Amino acid sequence: MKSRSSSSIAYTDKIIEFMKSREGIVDIEELQSLFKVTKATLKIKLKQAMREDKTLQGRIACVFPDTESIIDEAEACIGKIIGENLVHANMKCRSMVDTWSEAFAEHFCKSILRSYINNETGDIIISIDKIFNTLLQPYEKYLSQRDNSLVSIAGTINQSLLIRALKNSGLSDQGEAPQFKETGNKSKGDIHIYFYGSRGHITLSVEAKSYAARERLIRGLTDIPFPKVGVGFFTNALEFGKDRVTQMATIAQVSALYMPYATYKALTEGAKAVAHSETGRICRSLESDFIQDMKAFVKNGLIQYK
Repeated sequence: MKSRSSSSIAYTDKIIEFMKSREGIVDIEELQSLFKVTKATLKIKLKQAMREDKTLQGRIACVFPDTESIIDEAEACIGKIIGENLVHANMKCRSMVDTWSEAFAEHFCKSILRSYINNETGDIIISIDKIFNTLLQPYEKYLSQRDNSLVSIAGTINQSLLIRALKNSGLSDQGEAPQFKETGNKSKGDIHIYFYGSRGHITLSVEAKSYAARERLIRGLTDIPFPKVGVGFFTNALEFGKDRVTQMATIAQVSALYMPYATYKALTEGAKAVAHSETGRICRSLESDFIQDMKAFVKNGLIQYK
């Protein structure tokens, strides 16, 4: 565990102390008065504080915990994340984010309409014109800010779930000869899996997506050197018809494509039958095949033929 700097400790302690004096959800603007930093810097400090004190999660409007904290919470609920429960872990993380998001929206609406709420009955008495000027216009700005955070966190969580499952399977991203690495935005592929053996050093590139494949998956895979695979928590089997999967195999030259078993099960028989000459069927189950195949590549430098 990394040691925290004295400045980081000071920020965290001050944030925790302040939040203990307040109830419910607090707007970030209230916390800005405590520190002479930009909002972006403050958000980083708040996420650090949430990692130290889990009771802060979901209590600062539109500020979500960092990805690792969310995944830690998922593991605390469902157990260690492995290949078999990747989809379950994804659903758990998504549920937590949705719960916080809904609470933030309710807090925003109540804050804006506070002067129009009857405290005894909870009823709101306001004209249509005032609703538009008082609530709807500010709400559009709020939704834009919230949605930007949600889009960013969704992709990050899904890729981080794959990384956590790889680590929990026994693979390492440390040392001079790591077995895998998360590559960063400028690399070819989101994750690299490494083989070191008599046939030389071989790198398998993994292109990770969230719930929808669209054209981005084929474009991304086409630009990546062979060997390569695609993986995602894809929800729509119609995106993977026989012709699309054939394009994946021939144009993009993908060795395998991993998706939740529920999505795989809904594929047409023609899509399931599309195969690569060296690795067999293209479409595979995220839960039962992904981690197994990555471990096999580290050992043999090949995607298992299935």
